[in-house]
Amino acid sequence: MNTQPGLFDTAEVAPPPTPAPAFRDITFHEKRARTLLNKIPGARRGGMAWTLNPYRGCTHACTYCFARDGHAHLGLDTGEGFNTQIVVKTNAADVLRRELRGGKTGDDWIMVGTSTDCYQRAEGHYRLMPGILRALADHRVNFTTTTKSALLRRDIPLYAEAARAANVLVMTSLGSLDERVWRAFEPGAAPPRARLATIAALRAAGVPAGVLIAPVIPHAGDHPDALNALVDACAEAGAVTLYPDVMRISPGARDWFLNQSAAHLPPHLHQRLAASYTNSRAMPARYIREVTAHLHARAAHHGLPRWEDYIRRSRERGPDSTRG
Repeated sequence: MNTQPGLFDTAEVAPPPTPAPAFRDITFHEKRARTLLNKIPGARRGGMAWTLNPYRGCTHACTYCFARDGHAHLGLDTGEGFNTQIVVKTNAADVLRRELRGGKTGDDWIMVGTSTDCYQRAEGHYRLMPGILRALADHRVNFTTTTKSALLRRDIPLYAEAARAANVLVMTSLGSLDERVWRAFEPGAAPPRARLATIAALRAAGVPAGVLIAPVIPHAGDHPDALNALVDACAEAGAVTLYPDVMRISPGARDWFLNQSAAHLPPHLHQRLAASYTNSRAMPARYIREVTAHLHARAAHHGLPRWEDYIRRSRERGPDSTRG
């Protein structure tokens, strides 16, 4: 864990990009999907067993995103192409209803938006999520949604309705409160404070909301004081659980990540990241254990259970949005 503050020099960090007109330089590839639910190999019955992603590619443009690998399988560029070539499954809600009609998922949980953010900018135009949420609620399916976008607030009434029918947990992904980290690594995502406001809005509506402390970016966002402040802010916003995750870099994302790091970060920070990730996907196991234990300890200070424990208790008590 980094204990040397000041790795960022404000003057060395590029300013946030000027907002572009809606969807300029972005290409949407509209697709009629045959299936929407993907079974997780080896998933335990009644647990997190299915994934659902209505989009591929993501305008959030997070430099470290593991889903960049998947763009190569589509014959698309995993760098800038991942940020600007967006596949849209336009019939997502209809396909989901067909798959759920036969009881395909049983008591299993579905994880929505695990690869690319289902509330990225494209969702403002295509509005796929309301139909998906209604289908999940109508079939009383347990599910989680993960996002870095404040656009989710548009659908809070639908989440509240779904939480009365099944177990629902909205996870906001947030690895740092530092806006310099956000601008450098997640330029298209909502600012950290906007994500905290989304958690608070969900909780005010009685919707369970947690935080995926992810990714914790070594050398940039891992100072103990910064991690403490992050957990404290999440607890203050009303988070019901936390799940820590230290940054990993997949093979398909490595070149883009390191190129962006070299182009936009202070040299000393880029050099540390390059030393850590050029020949490895992850930080050493000891480092990951230390960061994870630190975050769990701070969460416990606020009475916040580990994610696994929260999900287990949710299964035991059943849906009740007022409990959060």
